[in-house]
Amino acid sequence: MNLKLDHGVNKLLICLTLLLVPTVIVQSTVPPSEPVITASKNRVAIGETVTLTCSSTLGSPAPSIMWFRGKEKKSSNYSTVGSTTTNTYTFTATKDDMFAVYECRVDNKVTQNPLTRTIFITIYKSLILNAPNTSYTAQTSTNVSLICEVTSGKATGIDWYKDNRQLILALNSHFSMESLKKPNLLITNVQVTDAGVYVCTGTDGYDIKRTNKIDLSVQDPLEIYAPLTFYAPQTSTSVALTCRVTGTADRIDWFKDNQQVNFALNNRFSGGSVQNPSLFIRNVQLSDGGQYVCSATAGTVTKRTSIIRLSPKATPSQPILVGPQSVAAGSSGTWTCTSSGAFPAQTLAMRIGNQLFNNELSTNSLFESFAGTYRVVGRLTWAPSMGHNGQIIYCDVFHPQTLNNKQTASLQLTVRSSLSVTAPNTFYNPAETETVTLACIVTAGNPTEITWKMNNDPLTISGKMSGGTISNPALRISNVAMSDAGNYICEATDGNVNVRAETIRLSPIARSVSEFDIITNILDGYNKLVRPIVPVVKVTHSLVPKEMVEFDYKILVFKAFQCISWNDPRLSWPRGQPRVSLPSSIIWLPDIVMLGQKLIMDFEDKAIITKTGDVTYCPQSMIRSTNCEGMSGDVWECDFKFVSWSYDKVMLNIFLPTALTVPSIDTSMYYEHEDYEIVSKCAKRREMTYPCRKGTYPELTYTFVIRRRRVYCRNLNENPTCNS
Repeated sequence: MNLKLDHGVNKLLICLTLLLVPTVIVQSTVPPSEPVITASKNRVAIGETVTLTCSSTLGSPAPSIMWFRGKEKKSSNYSTVGSTTTNTYTFTATKDDMFAVYECRVDNKVTQNPLTRTIFITIYKSLILNAPNTSYTAQTSTNVSLICEVTSGKATGIDWYKDNRQLILALNSHFSMESLKKPNLLITNVQVTDAGVYVCTGTDGYDIKRTNKIDLSVQDPLEIYAPLTFYAPQTSTSVALTCRVTGTADRIDWFKDNQQVNFALNNRFSGGSVQNPSLFIRNVQLSDGGQYVCSATAGTVTKRTSIIRLSPKATPSQPILVGPQSVAAGSSGTWTCTSSGAFPAQTLAMRIGNQLFNNELSTNSLFESFAGTYRVVGRLTWAPSMGHNGQIIYCDVFHPQTLNNKQTASLQLTVRSSLSVTAPNTFYNPAETETVTLACIVTAGNPTEITWKMNNDPLTISGKMSGGTISNPALRISNVAMSDAGNYICEATDGNVNVRAETIRLSPIARSVSEFDIITNILDGYNKLVRPIVPVVKVTHSLVPKEMVEFDYKILVFKAFQCISWNDPRLSWPRGQPRVSLPSSIIWLPDIVMLGQKLIMDFEDKAIITKTGDVTYCPQSMIRSTNCEGMSGDVWECDFKFVSWSYDKVMLNIFLPTALTVPSIDTSMYYEHEDYEIVSKCAKRREMTYPCRKGTYPELTYTFVIRRRRVYCRNLNENPTCNS
């Protein structure tokens, strides 16, 4: 028994021991693959950028990749993506990199030694060609050498191009090249056709390089020149534009302002031939002015002179002087002198006697392109004194290009005693209905007429105005009104000069306006039989019921106001209180009546009138409807119709109120009936025609739905039939 127990205990201990032993996981190691090297360039010029890439796949753990040049480590920046590890090294090539060996080392500590791979870069000097001179000029039949230098590298071949086409030196006897080291192009016995654009190109077996463009211009022995490049003849004379030619020319041409001169179309022009290349112009005109060029042609070669400028001179016409010959002493006058027809521009001066005008004179010079000449205008603004009476104003014109002496125009001056008026007081402030005198005093001279202006408009002196005469220049205004307010000016003239006094401001004081004044004024001449506005008076009508007086199922009687509004411009006033009240019997009223009954008013209502002529008339009366219709549930609908009796819509047009604050039916003053209540109400406008009257008449219908009061509620949603 004890043995079994011990055996069981042993098995249990063995199991517990197995559970307590940790699990060991064995991970395998794998060497990396052989490195692979790539280079962005195998042949690199000094100064160029080189990128070397080394990569290795597989490897567990992932390997490291290092770049070395000899023993010097150059890059340890590697990265692993998936199973591939890569190190990219970028550097700029120098002359020390010539045949240098770069080594890539791959190691993950599995192999005994790192895996390596090497590469070396070939460094060379890039080929550079240079043309130190890019512009040559050669005479025909001479020699010229176009220089091309190899400043870097070694050329294995040199070619020359002319106008983008390769020169085949073997086929051009007067073209030759010295050597590859000194590849200058020698051109012997230069011809005109050798002119053009040359380029030297070279190759070192790898690259092709070229110089800048080299311009070769060839001068022909033909020469042409103008010994004189500026001519300034006077109009109506003759001139010869000299052109000298050396060598043999086949043709001579002349150009004016870049357009060839056609001798056949202008008989004033001659010359321009091989025998006589100069250009002769007879009877010179201003239009001949411009820029000329003489051109000579020999075969394919054309030579031109420099620009020859022809600038004809024109004599100005006799000046014209205009202005007042008689002025008042101290009064400013303006004299104008005009000189035309000169080229180049003339100058102008003005004087009185021998005294020159400086600050008083302004001149303006204008080139008139249609005539090709200048016009000068001088304006003299000046106030003479009595000491200048009888003296002469002169206008002198100078044009030294065509005139030896000045041109002169003159005008004799008469100076009168000056005329002067003044206003001793420039502000008046009378009350309405008073009399005021605006003073005007003649302080010098003898006027022939006195005039007044109000707000710059001429004033006719009559009625309540008097004065404004030579003997009494002042202006007298009786019964001053507010409309007389404004700016007044007194003016005087002696037939030659007009003068004015200072501006006078008249500002009446308004008299207070009473209600008596307003009513008296607006009713003065008022005719209540005449409509206030032609062609049509627009009237607004609304109904204000006060209380139900009678109802017997067929007839409904209300005590109510009719509120009627219109505009009567005759009842407006400019100043004073904003409104007045007038008896309706003395003003025009719209004849609006209720159909089916005679309108009887309780008393004569007054109309309320505003300053703008707006009239509000609200008569109170009994209105009776005999048009009541019974409906279900002790409900009745009654209509009240209003219309103008004598005016159709083209003379009097009636409307319901459009303002939201003014209802068509206003029940705010309504006193509720003890037996009947108003359930709903509405107003409607329509236009009607009647057999007894011509025209179309607006008709206003006010509809009320009433019902008997009850002690209980019923669902009655009755609406007036006018809403349908």
